[in-house]
Amino acid sequence: MSIWLVVAVVIGIIAFVFYRKEIIKLRSSIAVPLLAFYLSFVATITVIARIPSHKAQYQLAVFWTYRAIANGETHYCAEIFWNIILFIPIGFLLMLLLTHKHSWITALITGLLMSVSIEVIQLVFHRGLFEFDDIVHNTLGTVIGIGAFAFVNFLGKKLTGK
Repeated sequence: MSIWLVVAVVIGIIAFVFYRKEIIKLRSSIAVPLLAFYLSFVATITVIARIPSHKAQYQLAVFWTYRAIANGETHYCAEIFWNIILFIPIGFLLMLLLTHKHSWITALITGLLMSVSIEVIQLVFHRGLFEFDDIVHNTLGTVIGIGAFAFVNFLGKKLTGK
């Protein structure tokens, strides 16, 4: 069993206890352990499980992947797709957790800062390619997650009449 799964379960138990003591709402007691597990998953695949290189790797040109795709390197399409998909749950779960009026702004900034943090960690510890394209695509995934939450929330209100 992964240490991250154990951490998520422990956080889930704590969140459940807080919910039962009416310290947090039900949606927070669900979102907190899911977010903890998902963040550990993201950290594992973007940093921890990567084999370090001998030197820092970076690509500072913005949208270089699109130019590479235009030049026939279509394998970057999958990379873009997965970078977007990776952050959709983060946007959704942050919206589930946050309850203030402008929570979408907080979720968006949090997703952006998480992506920047991952890229900087990859650069500093030589565990991947630092690139602005990943930050853009991850942030787009966060926005899609926020939008998905808004859509589900809207449907829920329509169905329940609230």
